[in-house]
Amino acid sequence: MKKEDALVVWKREFGDVDFAHDFSGKKIKRADYQIENQVGWVVSYIMPLNKGGKDTPDNMIILNHATAYEKGDLYPLFEVVGTKYEIKYDSADDFYYIERIIEE
Repeated sequence: MKKEDALVVWKREFGDVDFAHDFSGKKIKRADYQIENQVGWVVSYIMPLNKGGKDTPDNMIILNHATAYEKGDLYPLFEVVGTKYEIKYDSADDFYYIERIIEE
C-alpha cells in the first residue's frame, strides 16, 4: 500500500495525531509507516485475505510491526505478547473485529 493511502487509514482510525497505540497497546508513530523499528507500523487485515477477508477499509487495521508478526494470518485465535485474542464477525453490520479473550 502506498504511504498516502496508509495515511488515510491512519487518519480514519486515529485522527490527526503523530503517535497512537495499536489494539495490543504497542506505540506507533505516524511518520514511521513501513519502517521496522520500535514504533513502525503497517496496514494489515483483521480477517486475512487468504482466509476470505475483503480488501476494504472495514477490514483494515493499523498494527505495530511486532504485533503484525505475531498476529500474522492466524484466524480466528491468536496471541500477542501472551494475550489471547479472537477475530469475530458482526453479521448485522458486516464487519470483523478483534476481541481480547478474558480467561476466568
